[in-house]
Amino acid sequence: MGIAHEEADLHDLLVERSLSGGIRTVRRQSLAYAHKMLKGDPDHTFGLEEWRAASIDEVVTAVEAGIGDRITDGDPEFGYIAPGHTLAGIRAHADALAPFLRDGGGTVLLATGHPTGLLDHYADLARALRNAGNQIVRVLDDHRLDHAVGAHAAGETGIRFFGGVACAFHDEAILHTHRPDHMEAMIAAATTGGVPIDLVIADHGMAGAAIAAGLHTLSIADANDIALFLARARGRHEHVLPIEDNFTPAEFAPVTAYMLRRATGIAV
Repeated sequence: MGIAHEEADLHDLLVERSLSGGIRTVRRQSLAYAHKMLKGDPDHTFGLEEWRAASIDEVVTAVEAGIGDRITDGDPEFGYIAPGHTLAGIRAHADALAPFLRDGGGTVLLATGHPTGLLDHYADLARALRNAGNQIVRVLDDHRLDHAVGAHAAGETGIRFFGGVACAFHDEAILHTHRPDHMEAMIAAATTGGVPIDLVIADHGMAGAAIAAGLHTLSIADANDIALFLARARGRHEHVLPIEDNFTPAEFAPVTAYMLRRATGIAV
């Protein structure tokens, strides 16, 4: 099977599994999150500053450019990401990964705020990148932040790496978080330690903090991850992959497999 034929099959699978096309993240929620971002809610600004001088019209247009759907139009209880936009994002991520997988020698930091959906995807990328001769950055592994973050104000949150992927954790649990604090701490530690970061692969505030620091970043964004689409529209960030981001990892596995096959130039 050639790559073109496989991509057609992937298109159908994306729609069948509601990773793209009709998705469960509804327009009403995406619009509500847009308004929260414009009010400076740190769970929705992702460590980026573009919201400070943005209007709701600009934001809605930025999201439309990213996902192919206008979140102010149509049934508010329906969500949609154009499959063509998702496929374009997958291709863009694969093409950006290609030189690292071909030549090695890079330093890559992978991190997720949605570990229950995306951890396996990033871990598979980390493994492929490491096998190709890249260094997977693991700064601040098991580090506790010196300030409270978000809903866990009553205790410490920290950073742990699983399969080469940085996650936030609290007590015994890996966290779902949209905050940038953990990535900001890792970037500061890498800078202080003289560790270069050639590429960041991340989502939510983990991606936002990297973009804000000017690092080359590949991000994943659901239809309600508004700040990343606004950063893209403002020319701050190029490689956004729009896709439903919190299904079981088994549903996402074909996306990872296709991305790696395209990146390494293998047609199966």
